[in-house]
Amino acid sequence: MKKLLVILIGLLFASFDIAVAQEKYPSKPITMIITLGPGTVPDVVGRVVSEPLRQELKTDILFEYKTGAIGVIGSDFVAKSKPDGYTLGSLNGPSFTNVAVITPNLPYDPLKAFTPLANVGVTTALIAVNANSPWKTLDEFVSHAKKNPGKVSCGTSGVGSSGHFNLELLNIAAGVQINHVPYKAGSPANIAALLGGHIDCASQIWPVVSSHVRAGTLRILAVTGPIKEFPQFPTFAKLGFARVNLDVWFGFFGPANLPRDVTGKLVPALAKAIKDAEIIAKLDKGGFTVAYEDPKELLERIKREYAVVRDVAQKAGIKPE
Repeated sequence: MKKLLVILIGLLFASFDIAVAQEKYPSKPITMIITLGPGTVPDVVGRVVSEPLRQELKTDILFEYKTGAIGVIGSDFVAKSKPDGYTLGSLNGPSFTNVAVITPNLPYDPLKAFTPLANVGVTTALIAVNANSPWKTLDEFVSHAKKNPGKVSCGTSGVGSSGHFNLELLNIAAGVQINHVPYKAGSPANIAALLGGHIDCASQIWPVVSSHVRAGTLRILAVTGPIKEFPQFPTFAKLGFARVNLDVWFGFFGPANLPRDVTGKLVPALAKAIKDAEIIAKLDKGGFTVAYEDPKELLERIKREYAVVRDVAQKAGIKPE
């Protein structure tokens, strides 16, 4: 009888341990890793989407910044986190594609180190010139570059940025040699140089230049996708350069091998939050186009864009600095 009692007590404790281990997710706050610093698009997207996400998951979402190396440091932190759903990342496309191509000994495998959860959408990429410049169209600008090989300059946020790759795609498609001028200090330094007349153009994203376009100090020559506020801006595809198409996308990821019960909560909760009308309006106001993609679609996007940037890097000789 005593032996049976011991066995029953043991089974009771074992059942308790299993119940604790299988505690419903989430049972504590989730930490969201931001890779590019306060005020950047991953930060804005993460915070805006987290508003309804908190309500849906009924838990708090904390933010932690892990910046540096064009997002590599923060992305690596997410990849190496415990796969329990309590550390997620608001990450951008270049951390999976551009960086993977130009970074020797990248500390993570962009295709295997993460669990894709949702793509929120994209920011439109573009070519901008000073409003005082003589070029009114992309055709005029390209013609000028052809007549002056190696003398036309275009700034970006740095080597390996999406602006850099789009510029090289334009060089290849148009058969021109527009010099790349990387600004390690980022987009503010790039735009300051363009406004100051130190470079001829900037290959950037819409949120970076929008206020200057509205103020009439910058002119847009072409965009990768339509901008609601300025539908008159022609797309690269319409102008005959369909391959200049690298938008900058932003999505949510966890480390590889997230349990099914965790993704079963996160994936539908994120989908609902991203598709919320108020969230779409907030992101649209900031120059961000919501275009939700599920985990499978997001993984396919990464594979597709990785192949594009790898090809461009080889043709243009893009190397790390």
